[in-house]
Amino acid sequence: MGIVKDILYKISSSQYLEKVKSQSVFPYYHIVANDKKWHIKYLYLYKGTECFYSDIELLSKHYIPLPVEKIIEAKEKRNTFLLTFDDGLREVYTTIYPILKEKGLSAVFFINPDYVDNKKMMYKHRLSVLLSFIEKSNFDKNILNRVARICGFKYKDEKSFRQIFLKLKPVKEKEIDKIFELLNINEKEYLEKQKLYLSKDEIQEMMDNGFYFGGHSMSHRPLHELTFEEQKREIIDSVQWLKDNFRTTYSLFAFPFSDKGISSKLIEELFVYDPNMILFGNSGIRRDIDSRIIQRFSLENPKKHTTKVLVAENLYKYYNKLVGKYKIKRN
Repeated sequence: MGIVKDILYKISSSQYLEKVKSQSVFPYYHIVANDKKWHIKYLYLYKGTECFYSDIELLSKHYIPLPVEKIIEAKEKRNTFLLTFDDGLREVYTTIYPILKEKGLSAVFFINPDYVDNKKMMYKHRLSVLLSFIEKSNFDKNILNRVARICGFKYKDEKSFRQIFLKLKPVKEKEIDKIFELLNINEKEYLEKQKLYLSKDEIQEMMDNGFYFGGHSMSHRPLHELTFEEQKREIIDSVQWLKDNFRTTYSLFAFPFSDKGISSKLIEELFVYDPNMILFGNSGIRRDIDSRIIQRFSLENPKKHTTKVLVAENLYKYYNKLVGKYKIKRN
């Protein structure tokens, strides 16, 4: 959260929610789990099942569940909500899917086809797994030095090592391969055993039970690091993959990492591919340049009270209106 949103969160109270809620909200998560996940541990905090149940109860109390097929109409409706989940992690199937079925809720799951069926590991997950293994050595100085040499960086202490390591870009994939070898980790065996991602069969079962899937780019690369044509290909190919493999008749897509900096030209090209495509960002409760772009906010952090987050996001909407930032501008 930024400074303004942090302040709004601190002053938020549950008694304000009934007063400020006025439109559809689209919260997102990546994972729900009760145990530590090495591939997530160094990336972000996440909620367990008890907190997730609590979130659902709170949202259902104050908002009306929104069927996915009614997404466009939600722009004109008040107090509806739709849950979305990014990255296609396996807990989507083992944990989240059963809970949503139990509660009779619809949802959209955004996946990266490169990792379906656990063919390989997402770059950011590789970094977290490696750090988790290095942690088991109590961040042995010798290992840190060897890793730093392989990746070509210098560090001051354990903390700076972690910070620098997690910021390594995908162009360092070959160096990361060497670190897996250094730590004697067989990545293929690790994936086969841990099964970090959804399988095609699991996706099909969820679709058969009324859940929707969208693209999240093929590889989850930071789009701002790619050329225009690479951005376009990553996005369209991930949506088309779902059509080719599951005969989906709709086009849903959520930008990986952030939609910040996404150009109006790219968005126009996506609507040429499919005029009915729905795009999802993560810029909070804001209005984008087209009604087919829906903005979301995260409810993932277990250290944040969900009611206060909902109130803060709504208050931040009014703040953005006051300072002229409610409507997103794109180049």
